[in-house]
Amino acid sequence: MADHLLRLSEHDRYMRFSGRIADASVRTHAYGGDTLRRHFIGAFVDDVLRGVAEFALIGNAPRAQAELAFSVESDFQGNGVGTDLFRRMLVFARNRGVARVFIVTAPGNHRMRHIAAKFQLDARAADGDMEGRLELVSPDYLSVLEEAVGEGGALLQRSVAGLR
Repeated sequence: MADHLLRLSEHDRYMRFSGRIADASVRTHAYGGDTLRRHFIGAFVDDVLRGVAEFALIGNAPRAQAELAFSVESDFQGNGVGTDLFRRMLVFARNRGVARVFIVTAPGNHRMRHIAAKFQLDARAADGDMEGRLELVSPDYLSVLEEAVGEGGALLQRSVAGLR
């Protein structure tokens, strides 16, 4: 994941981290943290990671909340990659019993604000940033099936690509 984050343009890295961040800090972020509370969903193009959705669980309550963060490399923006990552991450969070997800983004991150509006996040100004929140419903068999089909499709795609 560090390679993907390091490929982000200066602007996109600023938008992802809501500020400037050095290469060493990007590597620390990519490889550090609590691996039991952080999960990632990737978007691959020709077997290269081009977009990432990050899930960070907050709290230990049975119906905890999670912060979501997203990054898509410039050449792959505007093609639905971010929207697909967002949708997949909402299903992932819901299926793990998360009650609320939120994002924090810079006011100038119009792409993220547009995606948040698509999914009807409740957006508010917070310390100069924009915070979006969404209450999730409990998982059901359709949400579990949606995640399984999505993951199965990704594995099938990868297997077929390996046969070429």
